[in-house]
Amino acid sequence: RDLHSFPTRRSSDLAWQRRWLTGDALQHQAAYWKAALAGAPALLELPTDRPRPACQDHRGSTIDFMLDAELAGDLRALSRRHGTTLFATVLAGWAALLSRLSGQHDLVIGIPSANRGRLEIEDLIGFFVNSLAIRLDLSASISVAGLLEQVKLRTLDAQHHQDIPFEQVVDQLG
Repeated sequence: RDLHSFPTRRSSDLAWQRRWLTGDALQHQAAYWKAALAGAPALLELPTDRPRPACQDHRGSTIDFMLDAELAGDLRALSRRHGTTLFATVLAGWAALLSRLSGQHDLVIGIPSANRGRLEIEDLIGFFVNSLAIRLDLSASISVAGLLEQVKLRTLDAQHHQDIPFEQVVDQLG
């Protein structure tokens, strides 16, 4: 296809999106996020070799690593046994690691969402990515199966309420 044959955002598309995010749908989604994140910890207290700076610069870094084929296969098998996706299984593992390192049992982990859940926007060109806050309870009594189920359900709930931009969620929660 040539560049001109791809759909683009028209003013009617933007008007539809504005109407969608100002009506009952916005109120419903905002109510979900307020309930899901009420009383959530403000930050994760990870052990560091230096004190947290007074003024954060939010510069991050990455660490590249590879899972060997055997471990990847084992993770896929675990996912199948518990009816989760590989993403949910790895997210559960990440949550368990963060909980153990921080000593916190109430965690909020941000995940990306393509935010293309409506048929009307599937063919549009543009950047629709949104962040979803997944809140997890890793109390001492939770089993692996329980954590996997919790991650699956909370991720599905968050995706069902993904239309409200994360910035609006943050604004509404103060």
